[in-house]
Amino acid sequence: MPRITSKDVAREAGVSQTTVSFVLNGRDEHGLSAETRRRVLETAERLGYVPSGAGRALRKGRSNVVLCVVPDLPVAEAMERFKLALGRSLSEAGYTCVYLHHAGTTTPLAELWQHVQPAVVVAFGGLPPADARSLLRAEIPLLNGVFAPDDTSLTGLSQEAVGRMQIEHLAARGHRHIGYAALDDPRERPFCLPRLQGATRACSDLGLPSPHVVSMRYSRASAQAAVAEWTQGATPVTAVAAFNDLIALAVLASCRTQHIAVPDDLALIGVDDLPVSSLAVPSLTTIGMALTVAAGNLTARILSMAGAAAPAAPSEPGAGDILAVVERETT
Repeated sequence: MPRITSKDVAREAGVSQTTVSFVLNGRDEHGLSAETRRRVLETAERLGYVPSGAGRALRKGRSNVVLCVVPDLPVAEAMERFKLALGRSLSEAGYTCVYLHHAGTTTPLAELWQHVQPAVVVAFGGLPPADARSLLRAEIPLLNGVFAPDDTSLTGLSQEAVGRMQIEHLAARGHRHIGYAALDDPRERPFCLPRLQGATRACSDLGLPSPHVVSMRYSRASAQAAVAEWTQGATPVTAVAAFNDLIALAVLASCRTQHIAVPDDLALIGVDDLPVSSLAVPSLTTIGMALTVAAGNLTARILSMAGAAAPAAPSEPGAGDILAVVERETT
């Protein structure tokens, strides 16, 4: 079936194509009657006319697409929830959020900008310098390094605050020797390193020894070795802060096989508040994140760069606006 065009709408409504363009673009400076506007709009709806996105982008010089470039990250529920929240938030403002998973290949992205003409490019990681320069030449706004550890103002989500809150929660329950379960995956370093840094600084501020760090993988053997190292050394730890809920659940399962009682022998706290965390036995204490709030903060900045009106977002949202301890049975 051929695509319905503005010419078809004009012919069916008995008006010129220019009139159709004025009506569908909301222009009211040409003295068109209310009846003419009504007839054009009803005809367009009846015929199923959809404006050409490419044509609209050509006229405006930009599309209503926000292109988010995502680096090579492991599939994680928290990130997927954030991406969905960002897509919904931008959609409510009339923008379409498109995700490009770019695994660090050497292929330049400049050709993509030419085809899509995005309103804004949002790089979750850092764009290669050549690609950033191509955006500058094309005069396309760029938000670079959204999840960079040294710039939390875009979302209000501080990874260092995550690690700090874990330690503060455990210390408040009397734990002095604390382990940290890091994830042995270089793709997670932008998140894992600042969380560990926050945990280490919190221990220092509280007068506690530095956390006993063990790097783990998502495997039973890795979890068993980590638990043995924490509990069988000269100075056993009494609590563990884990990089995320999945690592924490692996530790929890290994404690069960090694007959270590949680939380009596070893307390445990994760990050992300995954649904499965509340189903574990015992249920997992964790750090929850208000990802809808974080996505709203980023949306406000994106719309500002696109020149669109946006609700005011806090310039420096505090960790308390985004993060909260979800206390359950493991602490």
